[in-house]
Amino acid sequence: MNKEQMRIACHISKRTALYLLQFDLIPHTCTGKKTRCYSIKKSDVIAFMNDREVNPEKYIAPDNWYKYGEVDVKAYKIRIQPQFDADKKKCRRFYESKLSSQPDVIDVGAVVDFTGYNRRTVSQWIRLGKLRALVLPQKYMIPKCYLIDWLCSDEYNSTNRKTREHVDMLWEISKWNDGRC
Repeated sequence: MNKEQMRIACHISKRTALYLLQFDLIPHTCTGKKTRCYSIKKSDVIAFMNDREVNPEKYIAPDNWYKYGEVDVKAYKIRIQPQFDADKKKCRRFYESKLSSQPDVIDVGAVVDFTGYNRRTVSQWIRLGKLRALVLPQKYMIPKCYLIDWLCSDEYNSTNRKTREHVDMLWEISKWNDGRC
């Protein structure tokens, strides 16, 4: 299914369809062509439509996405910003439960799989001192407690270009309940 077929099936505008595809809110493959470059599975469209009924605010484009002219459009800024100031302990408990099956010290590859960010990005966080790690020959090893500190930090959660995994985790945290107050 291409973008035009997807937008007709979902009853959305061309601009909204472009937003959803450009920022990976609907899984797709890009063929690399200049036109008709999106290939979307029907099952992904159905999953999107079902999830949109449950979480409609997750798929709302930023305020300036539909404006033209002098306004600088920055669609990559996802509007989800969790309220961590009052609830850092909940965030920490959430990530501890998510990472409970992981060993106490993990490598960059496991962090890449968990966060969805590129290996180069994770290594850059380590080199800049944002994500603390143990430096071994030819390898970085990250203790789980350092990773959880980074995942709960305001700097990580205010990242402009969030990966799909990061956005999904933020939604899970906002709805997660571990039985504590």
